[in-house]
Amino acid sequence: MLIKRWMSKPVVTVEKDASLMDVSDLFKTKIISMVPVMDDGRIIGIVTDGDIKKASPSKATSLDIYELMTLVRKIKITSLMSSPVITIPGNFTVDEAAAKMLANNISGMPVMGDNGKMEGIITKSDIFRCLVSFTGAGHKGQTFAFKVKDRSGIVQDLMDSVRNHRARIHSVLTSNEEKDDGFRKIIIHTFGIAPDRFDPMVKALGAIAEMTYAADQTTGQRIVF
Repeated sequence: MLIKRWMSKPVVTVEKDASLMDVSDLFKTKIISMVPVMDDGRIIGIVTDGDIKKASPSKATSLDIYELMTLVRKIKITSLMSSPVITIPGNFTVDEAAAKMLANNISGMPVMGDNGKMEGIITKSDIFRCLVSFTGAGHKGQTFAFKVKDRSGIVQDLMDSVRNHRARIHSVLTSNEEKDDGFRKIIIHTFGIAPDRFDPMVKALGAIAEMTYAADQTTGQRIVF
């Protein structure tokens, strides 16, 4: 899951002499959530849609339309941008990007190539798109969640049981964080099983490990244990 495979490109940018009005118009015409601010080919800052909304005059203002237009033309985007800019190399993974964004409380960042040039931009939407693709959440199937004793072979046991029920595995997610007395969390996404096989599958998997949740998106059936 390299970032360069999921990043958005080409990147919409603005020059440092752009005004609030210039960038506000850009957000209205482009499907973007942030814009890098450039100076002679270098990234010197970044502006988000949230920055634009905060800086824009309130609808409750007493200024008339002409005064408002003059105001937003005078505000330079360099006064609103965040700097220095947090970036990430394109050969890093999407999960590394997600961790970095979470740690820095940001919604996206420019992606840099080996030559130091900006190749694209990775945002929360790109990460969600990657997550949906790899988990199979965009396609109707089944989801099984477990709280299991952290022992060797438990994931394989669950996968073998899934295959025995003639289901196909879309993804398997495990979490080693927040271990509770030696337990770990496992989520299995499957597809390709007939509706009448769901309940027997729940019973069989529940006999192997403690199940916390099961859902069949094809029928709308959901079970919370």
